[in-house]
Amino acid sequence: MNREFLEKLGLEKEAIDKVMAEHGKAIQDVKPKDYEEIKTAKEKFEKQVKDLNVTLTATNEKYADYDKNIGELNVKVKGYELKNLKYRIANENGIPLELANRLSGETEEDLKNDAKTLLSFVPKKTTLPLKNTELAVDDKAAPYKEMLNNLKI
Repeated sequence: MNREFLEKLGLEKEAIDKVMAEHGKAIQDVKPKDYEEIKTAKEKFEKQVKDLNVTLTATNEKYADYDKNIGELNVKVKGYELKNLKYRIANENGIPLELANRLSGETEEDLKNDAKTLLSFVPKKTTLPLKNTELAVDDKAAPYKEMLNNLKI
């Protein structure tokens, strides 16, 4: 309700003042007792929200490149896992570790197949049998056998 509305109804100024005064009293009676406290608390919370929005914006700017960094780190981890897998497969197949990086493929199966192919090109080292160290007892030819064993061939 406002004065203009009452004036349009054709009420006199004194009547309008009395109506407005009563209306003001009614509004004051309806208003909660702790209205000022609520108003103060509202202003305090609005300030906190504003401060938190500023902090959130600053935090978002600070951590904006974390997704990029995580992606880069995931690529590095995948590279290290692949390198570890290559070394393991090279070791299992008897390929020298210097050639482990030559293995190609992304999966374990691909790397194993490539290791088999590479292994066909790598010369195999044959180990000679160990020299017999037992002495023959009661054998007339033992000195001759020992002499033959001591010869370097």
